[in-house]
Amino acid sequence: MSRRNGAGTAVRDRSATRAPGSRMPRSRVPAQRTAGPAHAAPAPPRWGLTWLGVLPIGLAAALAPADPAPVYASGLWLAGLALLGSGRVPRLGPVDYLGLLLCGWITATLIWTRDPTASQTAVRSWWTVTLLLIAARHVLTTRGRLLAVAAALLSGTTWTAVQVVLAGESEEPVLRVGLDNVGVNYTAYALTSGALVCVMLLVARAGNRLVRAVLWALLPLLVHAIALTGTRASLVALAAVAGYLLLALFHRDAWAWSAAVSALLLAVVPFGHLGRHRPELLDALFSRPLDDLSGRLLVWPIAEATFWESPLVGIGVGAFPSVNPYFGIGAHSLLLTLGNDVGLVGIVIFIALIAGVLAGAAPGSGRRNAMLAGALIVGWTPIWLSGHWEISPVAWLVLGLWSRLPVALATPRRGRRRRRRSDAFLPGRLPTYRTGHATTRRS
Repeated sequence: MSRRNGAGTAVRDRSATRAPGSRMPRSRVPAQRTAGPAHAAPAPPRWGLTWLGVLPIGLAAALAPADPAPVYASGLWLAGLALLGSGRVPRLGPVDYLGLLLCGWITATLIWTRDPTASQTAVRSWWTVTLLLIAARHVLTTRGRLLAVAAALLSGTTWTAVQVVLAGESEEPVLRVGLDNVGVNYTAYALTSGALVCVMLLVARAGNRLVRAVLWALLPLLVHAIALTGTRASLVALAAVAGYLLLALFHRDAWAWSAAVSALLLAVVPFGHLGRHRPELLDALFSRPLDDLSGRLLVWPIAEATFWESPLVGIGVGAFPSVNPYFGIGAHSLLLTLGNDVGLVGIVIFIALIAGVLAGAAPGSGRRNAMLAGALIVGWTPIWLSGHWEISPVAWLVLGLWSRLPVALATPRRGRRRRRRSDAFLPGRLPTYRTGHATTRRS
């Protein structure tokens, strides 16, 4: 018998009522939690082996602005090394699946192509840039890795700009300055994309004040090098991006308007027979006359006629130059090039891929995201209108960077580190224990 608090009511003692051989009753105390901040997995080391996957992508980004040939030759190996070096199994997203679908459709055009030799080369190039995009998206999972690849691309762009400036000073005065064995338009488009990456690093507040001062100093160098190339599309792109950035400071939805205007221009200009309305007013803005836009006004009607011969599936990737009677050059228009190469089916897949990249940039989540998404659209629209940029290694690496914009714009954590659990046993602090739903202190 036992008494409780001196009361006269008898309480039966149940401590010795267990029969021999029976089990002890289980406690009703709930199990301790194994999730939450106190039990979170430790953060991966900042300079672990997973950084090995970043090195091949950084190498491709540094080489591509100067000359795409080394990247085309070794890009498949670099993408494979990046995937293996990451130490993780790739988790593909919609953009990756769309890229693989586009490459699959491009490969299928080998069945009906009009130029098998050119198509085989183009198919390899498409697979190279697509796998580089997938590998870049796979390894650029942290702000540090993304900024490292962006810095590598910007370093290659800076080296290219310096070479263009030196070539312009050492040679006799010419209308256009470029690098040996590299198309001058490619160089100009790469420099323009490098300027966009520079803007991204400034918006992302990369590095300290000294680093950002260097980034600001690089912009005039890139602009001067682009002016030396004499590529009108790049000059128009720079002016358009500058105007757009000013507009985006006051209107957050400017990126959506820029996307609509870009789609309209890409569809209307090459298909709208611009030759009937020659833009003579632009002659005064450039150092060389517009004439027929270096043959584009002659090529566009031919490319449009060839497109309507097989609008659904195209005539085969890379096959149009072989059927073009003017100089054997490409269509020099994004829609006309894709229309002849892969038809409406390929155009739809390509548009969906670009839309997926812009969705990954998350323009609706913040002003900086929207500003950079629109800057890419505005900067590339003049290039897409009059040049070949759909299969450039620089372009697809930049798409990889922009698809991870939320990672780049994530604010780095600053301040005190979280107190460890071992700090609870420091002198002057009573340790806290949690048992079920009650919290007690040991004194």
